[in-house]
This record gives sequence, structure tokens and C-alpha cells, in this order.
Amino acid sequence: MEEQKTETQKRPAFLTVLCILTFVGKGLSLILFLIAIIAFGTISSFLGKIPLIGEGTGVVYFILNFIICLAALYGAIQMWKLKKMGFYIYLAAIVIGYILPMFFGFYTFGIFGLILTALFPVLYGLNFKHLT
Repeated sequence: MEEQKTETQKRPAFLTVLCILTFVGKGLSLILFLIAIIAFGTISSFLGKIPLIGEGTGVVYFILNFIICLAALYGAIQMWKLKKMGFYIYLAAIVIGYILPMFFGFYTFGIFGLILTALFPVLYGLNFKHLT
């Protein structure tokens, strides 16, 4: 019965646009983080000038960001399928992604960064009632 409801339920246009924007944004982020992980040996001399990003720490930072992007992308895919669990996964990934840099010595708790980070979860939240 649950499967029939999902099949006949129509995805709102606003949710469709948000998901597509997330697919593009997180897809590009995944590619960039993957390149950073693979090419870390080459760019480590440049990144070594950033506080707390050394040989081992930098790779860990990029790997964690890659995993967070995968989780956010998975959450968006689930919301595309109109699943509530996708919203929770996406929200957790965004919150962890916002807090993670603090543990590596980056302080990203500015109001502008918070607004940009909160924008998509708030917009997805407006569509929460359409998720099953």
C-alpha cells in the first residue's frame, strides 16, 4: 500500500528544483574532493601553509568532506523519492559539514556562512509535508 502511494504521489516542482541543484552542487563537490584526495601529494606543499593542515591531517579532512558530501547527496536522492529519511540524512550531513572545519582549526561560524549553510535545509523543510 505504501509503495502505491509513493508511485502516485507527485513531487512538487520546488522540491524537484532543490534536488537538482543539490545533485549538481554536491556532485561537483564530490569531484573536487576526490581530486584533492588523489592529488594531495602534489598540492600538500601549498596546503601545508594553512594552519593544522599537514600531510596526514589534510587527507583526513578531504576524505571526511567527501563522505559528508556523499551523505548529503544520498539524502537528496531519498528526498527525490519523497522519503522523509532523506531530509534527516541531508540535515545531519549539512550540520556535520558546518561544524567539521572547527575541529581542523578553521573557524567558520560567521553569520553569512550560517545563512548560506541553513538556506537549503530550510527550503527542504518547507517541502517536508510532501515527504512520506
